[in-house]
Amino acid sequence: MAKKKKRNQILVGGVLIVLMVVSTLGYSLMDGGNDTGDNVSEFGIDFVRDGGFWKTVIGGVTFGFQYLPSEVENISVNGSYDFGDYNGKVLYFVNENEGASEILSNLGRYVLRYQESCLRQDSGRSLVAGRWSEDMDNVTVCEGDLPSKNCDDNLIIFGTGNETVVWKNESCVYIVGDGVRGADAFLYKALKIT
Repeated sequence: MAKKKKRNQILVGGVLIVLMVVSTLGYSLMDGGNDTGDNVSEFGIDFVRDGGFWKTVIGGVTFGFQYLPSEVENISVNGSYDFGDYNGKVLYFVNENEGASEILSNLGRYVLRYQESCLRQDSGRSLVAGRWSEDMDNVTVCEGDLPSKNCDDNLIIFGTGNETVVWKNESCVYIVGDGVRGADAFLYKALKIT
């Protein structure tokens, strides 16, 4: 009886070891979903695909993007951008979307804090469908109890549109269209990659 019990334990142990080895081998063969190991060099910068993001190290700091520079180079990015403009300052988002997460994952370590806000228009113009309109004076369009800010503050404003474009007016950055692609185009410009 003791021999039979010991033989069964050895058999079960052997089966478990085989299962662990086979499952480890199978996982390593199917590791394509983890995206590790893809290396690309663009604009003189090396990128590695890791966990669904294209990561690079600039000045000893790791940055991550959903899109490579070549995948967003057709996006019009007008204005002068620099990460130093946000260092130690509050960053405000208007119409926050997935693009805000992309920006914060890269810029968040530099800003004092971030907050959702509303855009206050003091110039007699309003942003309508991603373009300036002259038909409203001193308008604050806001849902909820959010602070009202203007372009004297560091605002990143997301808008809807068929075409993805990025432009700057004073301290306001407008990202219209695909928020994540626009955010990556903005980040590459601010990092002086494109």
